This record gives sequence, C-alpha cells and structure tokens, in this order.
Amino acid sequence: MKSSAVLLGAIASLGLITTVLAANPEQVQQLINTRQCEGCLLTDAVLYSYDLSGANLKGANLTSAALQGSNLNYAVLTNGKLEKANLALVKLREADLSGANLAGASLLGADLTGANLTGANLQGAVLEGADLRRADLSGANLQKANLLKARMAGVKLEGAILKGARMPDGRESK
Repeated sequence: MKSSAVLLGAIASLGLITTVLAANPEQVQQLINTRQCEGCLLTDAVLYSYDLSGANLKGANLTSAALQGSNLNYAVLTNGKLEKANLALVKLREADLSGANLAGASLLGADLTGANLTGANLQGAVLEGADLRRADLSGANLQKANLLKARMAGVKLEGAILKGARMPDGRESK
C-alpha cells in the first residue's frame, strides 16, 4: 500500500498525471439544439460538418475542438479560445472572431470572407488556401502564420503583426 502511494506520488511529480478539460456534453447538445452557448466549455469537442450558422459562442472555450467542414457563417466567437482547433474547410463568412485566440489553429481552406478578426491571435495558424477577402485583420497577430495561396483581396491589415508569416505568394514577411 505504501509503495503504491510512493509510486503515485513519483508519477505525479514527473507530470505524468494531468487534469484533462473536456467538452461538457450538456453544453455541446445545447449548442447543437439552440446555437446559443456563450462562455461554454467545448474543449476537444467533435463537431464535424454541423450547421451552426449564426451561433453565439462568445467567450467559449473551443481549444483543440474539431469543427472541420462545419458552417459557422455569421457566428459570434468574440474573445473565444480556439487554440489548436481544427477549422479546416469551415465556413466563417461574416463571423465575428474579434479578440479570439486562434494560435496554432488549422484554418486550411476556410471561408473567412468578410469576417471580423480585429485583435485576434493567429500566431502560427494555418490559413493556407483560406478565403480572407474583405476580412478585417486590423491589429491581429499573424506571426509565423501560413497564408500560402490565401485569397486576400480587400483585407484590412492596419496594425497587424506579420513577422515571419508565409504570405500568399510564398515569401516570408519580415
């Protein structure tokens, strides 16, 4: 008994035991049913190809969530936590992502036409082939983001940080 307690303590001290935050199943169902989930805990949620257009996800935690192929057109994700989220091929037309944290997120081929990304953190995000036409990226952090082949006609970039970003033409921003 004493040796198992010592072993457990040693494992914990090595950091091998971690607390895992996972999506709250009731909140996932609430989002699907009502499209209202302000401040919800949706970490690691799996929501492939859902129609969540117009959803209110203001301040929601979608860290590492899998939303690829979903429709989030006109959704409100202001101040949301979307670090390392899979948003590949997601429709985010006219969505409000102002102040959202999308660091390391995959937005491969995403449609962000007219989206509000003012002050968003997109550091290290993959936006390859994304449609960013008319999007507002004013004050956004795009350091080391991959924008290769992204469509950027009419994008607002005032005050955006682009250092080390891979630009649509393949060059690296200085």
